[in-house]
Amino acid sequence: MHSEGKRALNLFDLSCIGINAIVGSGVFLFPGLLVGFLGPASIVSFGLTGLLLISVGLCYAEASSHFQQTGGSYLYACEAFGPGVGYGIGWMSWITQIFSGAAVANGIAAYLGHFNPVFSGAWAAKIVAICVLSAFYAVNYRGVKLGAWTSDFFTAAKLIPLGLFVILGLPHITAAFYHPFAPHGWKPLGQACFLAYFAFQGFESIPVPAGETKNPEKNIPLAIIISLSLAALLYMAVQATAVGLTANLAGSTKPLADAAGAGLGPIWAVIMVVAALFSTAGYNAGSAIVTPRYLFSLAEDGHLPPSLAKLHSKFQTPYVAILANAAAVFTLTVFLNFNKLVDFSNIVVCAQYVSTCVAVPALRLRRHHEHRVSKGWRLPGGLAIPVIGVATTLWLGAQGGLQQVWWSLAILGLGYALKALWPRFAPKPA
Repeated sequence: MHSEGKRALNLFDLSCIGINAIVGSGVFLFPGLLVGFLGPASIVSFGLTGLLLISVGLCYAEASSHFQQTGGSYLYACEAFGPGVGYGIGWMSWITQIFSGAAVANGIAAYLGHFNPVFSGAWAAKIVAICVLSAFYAVNYRGVKLGAWTSDFFTAAKLIPLGLFVILGLPHITAAFYHPFAPHGWKPLGQACFLAYFAFQGFESIPVPAGETKNPEKNIPLAIIISLSLAALLYMAVQATAVGLTANLAGSTKPLADAAGAGLGPIWAVIMVVAALFSTAGYNAGSAIVTPRYLFSLAEDGHLPPSLAKLHSKFQTPYVAILANAAAVFTLTVFLNFNKLVDFSNIVVCAQYVSTCVAVPALRLRRHHEHRVSKGWRLPGGLAIPVIGVATTLWLGAQGGLQQVWWSLAILGLGYALKALWPRFAPKPA
């Protein structure tokens, strides 16, 4: 049985955590790259990727509705396949989050460079990232609700300018910019979807703080569906608007700022830069809440040192896991660049998506044999949605290449090695 912190998170908090986790740097950095692959047809890459991942989100919704404990993908894998497999999924879930957090933090300086070129330097970008990460981990150290309020604020701060960009930009679009719609054909669609895949990651983090959530069986599934659906609609609307405002989007490092400047005027370029800063910072605010909870769950179940499962006597937060997580993200931020972090995150996240989709029918069968009654959700269509979820995840991951798969397997092996070795170095009881 998992211990629980204070149940402080509600549906609004969870939805903000989910939207914050999904809508990070991708919507501000990827539109130009996607146009480079597909031209105006890049709108389809966001729509297709979001549509495919709905099946994975629905599997998370069903799985999460049966549990009240902290853990997310790790918890479902443990219940369905046993603690050995569960540990591997929990480890890879944590790895995904720290790589994603480091990637987004590394993207902050790209927009600060709009105001001062000093931020364009490699080390300046690292320093900015570390400062932002430190602030959010310090907030989360002091309480999950304080961290949630911070996440809620940044969610609003990023969504309002993006919504205004679409509403004000649509009357200024130029129809000629959509022709030809697919100038490079449809062959690059897989590569474009692989990039969009990173932009949609984050909904899987919503169930992780279930032990600190009010009515988790109901609120977590709803938050998953709300956040994933809203993100998909937002991405398509933003991409369609950006394409229609300028013919020079391909390859831009600040695509939304450039599109807003071309279609709405210079002041809107500045507004979109500020929105991008809020968005990337906000992602890290949400990540600081979720990611340490993976270490907390793994330690509480005896897979990692028990000190990682300690709760602060005053704030009731897993403070040791928070500090350890911050150290890991700082290290990745310093030594890896944005593109490498994105590619690796895209492959590693496949493990938890596939495991959760497969866990859904496994949990149904196990609960049936044990005559366990659950008030949780049950997806219609039998195995159809889990099968689609597995196929979707494997297809998206396959666009990344074999090298990233080998690296992922190496990281998984490292996780099992740490699990085997740490008891040998643990202090003996007196």
